[in-house]
Amino acid sequence: MAAKKVLIVDDDSLISRTIDMCLSKRGHHVKVLYNGVDAVKYLFEEKPDSLVLDIRLPDCDGWFIAKFLEKLEWFEKVPIIVISVLEPDRRQIAEFKPYAYIQKPFDMGQLLQTVENSLSKEQPRVDV
Repeated sequence: MAAKKVLIVDDDSLISRTIDMCLSKRGHHVKVLYNGVDAVKYLFEEKPDSLVLDIRLPDCDGWFIAKFLEKLEWFEKVPIIVISVLEPDRRQIAEFKPYAYIQKPFDMGQLLQTVENSLSKEQPRVDV
C-alpha cells in the first residue's frame, strides 16, 4: 500500500507519539495535533486519508471537529476513528457515523489494524 496521510488529534502525547511511531514505521505520513483549534486549522489546508480523533480535548469536544468536517466537501471520504475514555454515545455515533469507536485503554494492535483497514477502504464496523 502506498504511503497515506493520517491525522492524529489527541492531547495525550504518549498515546499520540506511540501511534505516530507505529504508523510511520509502516510507511505512512503522520501528523499529530494536540487540540481542536490546530486540527480545524490543519483541516482547512490538508485532507488526511484517515483521522484518529480523541473526544476529550482541552479546547473542544472531538464531536465538534466531526461536525466541522461535515461542512467540508471531501468529508465523507475520510474515515474517522474515534478513541476515547468515554462510553460510546449512540446518538453521536448515529449522527457522525465514525469508521470505528475504540475505547481507551485500547490494544495498540487493534487500533493499528483499524487504521490500516480504514486506509484500504474496508467496511466500517461501528454499530449503533
